[in-house]
Amino acid sequence: MTSEEVMVLSTNFTPVCIEYQQEIREYFGWDIEDDEVVLKWLKDNIKKYNVKWNSYLQTIYLENLISTIKSKDEFVVIGANVTKDEITGLSQTSSLIVADGAIGSLLELNQNLLKNVICLVSDGDGMPYITNEKIAGMTILLHAHGHAKDNLENILNIWNKWEDVPKIIISHQTFNISKTVVNFGGFSDGDRAVCMLHACGISKNNIRLIGFDSQKIGPWSGITNIKKKREKLVWMEKILEDLGYVI
Repeated sequence: MTSEEVMVLSTNFTPVCIEYQQEIREYFGWDIEDDEVVLKWLKDNIKKYNVKWNSYLQTIYLENLISTIKSKDEFVVIGANVTKDEITGLSQTSSLIVADGAIGSLLELNQNLLKNVICLVSDGDGMPYITNEKIAGMTILLHAHGHAKDNLENILNIWNKWEDVPKIIISHQTFNISKTVVNFGGFSDGDRAVCMLHACGISKNNIRLIGFDSQKIGPWSGITNIKKKREKLVWMEKILEDLGYVI
């Protein structure tokens, strides 16, 4: 990505760790064209599922998300290895960013904290937790990657039947430049959630990670290929280390 492209993309935020995206594609042997195809499909079709996901409203959701993030002082990012003690120990005033299936930890352990979720970061595979209508109306950063189309179709067909549909913002890992899709950086749901905060100017000192572990697959992980998931966790750790975290 050129400096000129980053400037266009960085009107309200500055992407971080985007260089890992191509490195990871090359490691797994994935083509960027697959990411681009799924992104185009999602951009072109999402409004057909529900009028509240049209491009204008997506832009509003994105602006509101960035504004909300910048108005908060501290954040807790919840990953798939989060424990009961960590969830029950959260303050009732915590500002939460949740990685995909980890929303299940709140649904099952402390539903009072659902109202504190600023954003759920998902690629559509955090089943069954992301199909729970108690997350209705939540802001969701929905990620279009090359292997996500079936998951995305499935979850959109579920969400569009809810009276209060989620506020969807499309994220991606390509060089596409658009006001309605966003690349904050990072690659997997957990590190992408952290990259989003850094991209919006939040200091590492104001971000606490819980439920992040590169050695094991968490109990709140969604549908997954175990071998690939373990390899992805290694990359997640690399990205988080780049941002200054030790997990």
